Amino acid sequence: MAEYEIISQFTEDAYAKEDRICDRPVCRAKIRKGDPCFYVATIEPGQPGRNVCAPCYSHYKKNPATSVRPTRRTEQLRPFASAQGSNNDRVAPDMRAIQQSVNAAQRKLTINPPPVVAMPRRTAGPDIMIPTSWQGSSWQGSSQSTGPPWPGQGSSNGPIGYSSQHALYATERERWAKISYATPPAETILIEISAVHEGGGRKKRGVPIGNICEGKKGIDAQIDAPGLIELALDTIVPKLQIFGGGFLWRVNEFIVRDSAWVDLSNHRRSVAYFYDQCQQLSRKGSKTTTFKSRQFALMVIVPETQWIEYENWREDAEMNAARIGQRPACKVITPQVPSSVQSSVDLESELGTAQTNDGATTSDNVRSNILPTTTVTTSTKRSHQHTHSSSSFDIPSPPRKRDVAPAALCSPDRDRLKEVLRIGGGTNLDMKQVFGRQSERIHFYLVPSRPITDLLLDKYHSFSVDTAEWSMGELIVDTSPQGLIGVGGFKTAHTGWLTLMAPPKIGPGSVAHDKIVVKRPYHKVFATPTTTTGPYKIARYSLVDELSRLFKEANVLYWAKSLLKLTYDFIDRCVASSSEPPPFPIPRVRFVEGGLALAYFQGDRKPGGKTGSTRAVFLLEEFIDSDGEDFVKFIHNMDANPLIDYDKYGYDLAVFFSFTQHIQYAKTGKLAFISDYQGSTTLLTDPQILTHPSVSDGHLDIFGDGNIETTVSQFEKEHICNKYCKWPAFGLEVYTSGEEEDELEACADGEDGPEAYADGEEEREN
Repeated sequence: MAEYEIISQFTEDAYAKEDRICDRPVCRAKIRKGDPCFYVATIEPGQPGRNVCAPCYSHYKKNPATSVRPTRRTEQLRPFASAQGSNNDRVAPDMRAIQQSVNAAQRKLTINPPPVVAMPRRTAGPDIMIPTSWQGSSWQGSSQSTGPPWPGQGSSNGPIGYSSQHALYATERERWAKISYATPPAETILIEISAVHEGGGRKKRGVPIGNICEGKKGIDAQIDAPGLIELALDTIVPKLQIFGGGFLWRVNEFIVRDSAWVDLSNHRRSVAYFYDQCQQLSRKGSKTTTFKSRQFALMVIVPETQWIEYENWREDAEMNAARIGQRPACKVITPQVPSSVQSSVDLESELGTAQTNDGATTSDNVRSNILPTTTVTTSTKRSHQHTHSSSSFDIPSPPRKRDVAPAALCSPDRDRLKEVLRIGGGTNLDMKQVFGRQSERIHFYLVPSRPITDLLLDKYHSFSVDTAEWSMGELIVDTSPQGLIGVGGFKTAHTGWLTLMAPPKIGPGSVAHDKIVVKRPYHKVFATPTTTTGPYKIARYSLVDELSRLFKEANVLYWAKSLLKLTYDFIDRCVASSSEPPPFPIPRVRFVEGGLALAYFQGDRKPGGKTGSTRAVFLLEEFIDSDGEDFVKFIHNMDANPLIDYDKYGYDLAVFFSFTQHIQYAKTGKLAFISDYQGSTTLLTDPQILTHPSVSDGHLDIFGDGNIETTVSQFEKEHICNKYCKWPAFGLEVYTSGEEEDELEACADGEDGPEAYADGEEEREN
């Protein structure tokens, strides 16, 4: 078993550091200091091994039950070799055998293997990197070493592969073990460190420097004053250097003080500075104290003289930068010349530059005799340049500007002011309007705008709260009579204000406190169950029915926006491809942005109401600011033609909406179009989608109760094509075009008046 060794630590090269007893129970022999001492591990990882003597090691090595592993040694060491043994006692490897084996292996791998040359035997141990902290040790392994020799040796030369530096292993291991396994201090404090400079008067001892402030937590409460000074300087000085730019701070002049302006450098070393202030009585009346963490403040003080130097340096740097980049290095101040002198100078300049006896020009003499001299001096303290002027006469100061008289105070009209005082002073708060405002915590789901091609995809067939953009927010509803906008056939509309936490780019809630319209469905409750006319009361549906109805309203708006986009895409494409522009303007309208709002219980205000559960549902829509325009219903869902007369406001727009129905009917394959066009001339609301009877396939609840399917099935018979439908560039099939429609269009265009239309009616009757 020459190629195996026992699983152990430091086998042949281990020696006893002191006298000890062999750990083998049957031996218990004494191992003297410097004799071989072997460590043999046990088969159980959790149990410690044994340090045994040389005979016991031989016993374990010969025991068949001892686990062995292959050795990586390239040379056989004689067991139990003495520490004083020479390197010549070791058996050298057979170089010829190595060369033959390597050559044989290479001949199998390549055709022309490189020659193998036996390297000389390395007698020294491995190269070991020694930490720089050990270089100053007295044990250098040289002839000048004065330290104790290697254990078990008479000189400083250790076993092969080791040097005298390895003797420091135990000391270094103990030192690093203490650092590694040291528990963090249980008693810590918080310290806030800031930078200030001296000044600010007696009450204000220091002035903060910029925003330089840093907090430190987990500081050992036993830290002394020198430790606090080092901590404060290490924290603040780097920040102060960044703040000062290129200024050279003299850190050795800085002073570290506490909040009471006490200089920490005068405090004793190795005495906890803040620890006593953290002690407090454990309980009232008790004499024992306990530690309680606190926060303390330290300030790094910049002396006043050094701060003045910094300010001068900064001012000089700013002035140098300004002179280089904006103005010349020397600025000469030219004094003001009196008007009489200036006129004479101008006269001489106009007469020319006549030469005098001394060779100077006349104009030069005039200027030299009249104009004051100007000299430039430079301050020695700073690089500021000052100008001084001297003159043989006094220069008058310019005349002062005459003060402009303030505008006359305009008193208000007495009669008007009296009326306003009477109205403004006698106004009272409308309690019903204030108490009628209802606040709701909601989740708002915006109805998106998607092209018809996206609606053909599976997840976009209909409006869904799963795919819609949503946000949390607050809704305020004005339920007072003043906040009621109107009552329709199926819904009520109130004024509201919406604020969302994540506002969308467009639509309700895009701005804070956005004014909107709040709609809810209702049903009429008459005086008796058999009565269907007369006065009635507004009653709300149950939560399930209300949610179902408003979801259908949101889904109808979802499809209406898509069909209207399809209509304008068709119009724009036809107009762009036409050689001539259309003979009529194309109105541009859109449907309001809207969405569903689910309100939740904010508390157990109702028996059985669970906090956080859904309480009510609202349909929120963009507020239509009509600027005085009337709310108009242009087309009814039971007809495919304009609902209003030709001489009424908005008739031409109603004709255009009838034309859009023609486009939608044709582009959807005669399956669907939008009806119930209503709103203003720019914004539309409450649309209805009408579908062909083949779409419902026996289901009666397609797009709600307003879906009159017969309107679609009879569209070609009832729709009267107008000027939009007949324009050749659109290429639409003309279904019905009577003379009456042509005359109505002519009247709407202003070609004939109402009298002409009346005459036409009489002629047809005759």
